[in-house]
Amino acid sequence: MMKKIVILILVLMLGISGFAQTKSGSEKNNYVVLTSKIPQLEPIILTAEALKKEEGNKFGDFQIVLYGRNVKELTNKAKMNNYVKKAKTAGVEIKVCKLSINHLKIDKKELHPYIKVVDHAFTHLLQLQKNKNYYSIEL
Repeated sequence: MMKKIVILILVLMLGISGFAQTKSGSEKNNYVVLTSKIPQLEPIILTAEALKKEEGNKFGDFQIVLYGRNVKELTNKAKMNNYVKKAKTAGVEIKVCKLSINHLKIDKKELHPYIKVVDHAFTHLLQLQKNKNYYSIEL
């Protein structure tokens, strides 16, 4: 009887873990990170580099979306050149929330050309999660 219970538990566990793996083997892993803190760009980019190295061909898209009052720092071109260089090397896209830059009266031309604008940070995140199966985190 005990042996049957152990076998049943094992079968259930294997069935559950197999069910949890819904991605097919050919899909890439995509990531999006929301943050309101510019200094977090560097550790986020380092994370992307580590994932890219670990995953190889399975590494897909990696986006950082910035929002909030700290996006004013994105107009510091000298500071941003360093982040952009690292982001390009790591295959990371940097995006900023249009609502944030509009609220702070920042002209898009003041941003580094590599930085793209999305309409709304949270909507962008949810659309990526829903439609494109992105792993996400907000810092």
